[in-house]
Amino acid sequence: MAATTSLLSIQNLNAKPNFPLQKCHILSHYTPIVSFKSLSYPSIRVPCLRLQCSAVQEAVVTESGEVTSPSVSSPEAEEGTKRKLYVANLPWSMSGPAIKTLFSECGTVKDVEIIKQKNGLSRGFAFVTMASPEEAHAAIEKINSYELSGRPIKVEFSKRFRKPPTPPPEGTTISTDKYNVYVSNLAWKARSAHLRELFASFDPISVRVIFNNPTGRSAGYGFVAFSTKEEAEAAIAELDGKELMERPVRLKMSERGDKQSENVAKESEDSLKMSETVDKQSENVAEESEEKVT
Repeated sequence: MAATTSLLSIQNLNAKPNFPLQKCHILSHYTPIVSFKSLSYPSIRVPCLRLQCSAVQEAVVTESGEVTSPSVSSPEAEEGTKRKLYVANLPWSMSGPAIKTLFSECGTVKDVEIIKQKNGLSRGFAFVTMASPEEAHAAIEKINSYELSGRPIKVEFSKRFRKPPTPPPEGTTISTDKYNVYVSNLAWKARSAHLRELFASFDPISVRVIFNNPTGRSAGYGFVAFSTKEEAEAAIAELDGKELMERPVRLKMSERGDKQSENVAKESEDSLKMSETVDKQSENVAEESEEKVT
């Protein structure tokens, strides 16, 4: 009876394993990697399949024939293994070697990437890659909010290397995320061209000033869109409080959705064009009246 039970337990190994394997290909049979001992069968060798997998998890075979595997790492655990850091609000003059020296106090710095403008000048933020996740954590703990030239720098994990989302089913529209910055306290005469000039060094996707209808005067606020959150935050850190047309502008991340912000901006531009047309028609009427008088 004991022998029969042992054989049944061994045969259960032919069933599919209860741990995930990805893209597995059977290469060959080999003998054996696991052995069992019992009173009836002192040494039973179990033939197993050799597998080649893109991701293989270790498994443990117990004496009872059960196959167990360690728990699959959660997204939170994968997030904690990141080594790349986003560093914002850096002084414009800070060089790569200077950044490396600063972060070397927390471990080995593998790479420093300063994001620059088209003219080669720093845009005020960079990416720093540490040798290990532990060193990256240490850098955040020690250097985040550290002041350089009177500027508190910001250090956090980079968002660049998050796991990409699952592709949508065929036939669905893929939306492109934008990060909108809300700009307030604009002068009444401010136009999108003025705002674009202010943000030029941060290479925004779009710039729109909101106008009152039908006066054609600025409503005192607008939206500036960026392709990444890092760029938007860097612009806020550098330009918040800067003067535009003798007024200090106020910046913050927009709470409106991308579509809502675009609709508001488009409506305001349409109203501005309408008001400019009315003004032009009024000027023409005035000129005609003057000609008749003369």
